[in-house]
Amino acid sequence: MSDFTYLSFGAGVQSTAVLVMSNLGLRGCPRADVAIFADTGDEPQWVYEHLKAMQEWSEIPVEVVSTGCLSDDVRARQIGSISRFACIPVFTAAARGDGKNAILRRQCTREYKIEPIEKRVRALLGYKPRQRIKESVECCIGISLDEVTRIKPSRTRWITNRWPLVDAGMRRHDCQRIIEEQGLPQPRKSSCVFCPYHSDAFWRDLKENHSGEFDKAVEFDVDIRSMSRSGMRQPVFLHRSLVPLDEVDLTDPHKDQVDMFANECEGYCGV
Repeated sequence: MSDFTYLSFGAGVQSTAVLVMSNLGLRGCPRADVAIFADTGDEPQWVYEHLKAMQEWSEIPVEVVSTGCLSDDVRARQIGSISRFACIPVFTAAARGDGKNAILRRQCTREYKIEPIEKRVRALLGYKPRQRIKESVECCIGISLDEVTRIKPSRTRWITNRWPLVDAGMRRHDCQRIIEEQGLPQPRKSSCVFCPYHSDAFWRDLKENHSGEFDKAVEFDVDIRSMSRSGMRQPVFLHRSLVPLDEVDLTDPHKDQVDMFANECEGYCGV
């Protein structure tokens, strides 16, 4: 048994199910001391609405932390007003020149999700930066059995990751059922509105039903076109076709870009 347990709350289906289970003591889920949502500043509006609803429902406190707005930092880095490179997994032409694409290394999850949450946990335990933490700490993460490939141990030595949904043998539809049983609204996927991991089905729905959010993604896609870093000279894109987002043909489901959130193995996004 740990001295302190927290839930990494993403405001999606799986992490909402864990919050419900933790509140009600269901299926062996431990009681969390706190649930923490890391705000990148770029989530769709429906995520913030669901976050507010769960803050009102939950007896476990649901806190919000942030290290800044990811999209603002990416833009600021382009003009040199900040030194930190906020790296998102955008697509570009492969250096080998064979017409195939490449994807940039992803740092955004750690810098804008994991680190702000761990900083808050440290503060809640009463520690200053770099002080040695003596307590045993568990982090509950909302990864379900159908996403088991995303399981990954904590890179922070004083934190042990735990996956209550996997322990309970629960899949995504089980999570939806447990949320429905409490009369709570069904959440949608939580992620930055411009995340390159989105499937064409997501982009299509965003364009047809949430045009304001789609316009934000299109604007960001245009803004990053000239983004450069050492060793990279090709333009970058949100869509793996290397076509501007507002020009991508999203009408043909047989040519869909697949959902790439299985590559987000930290378990902090899309849950």
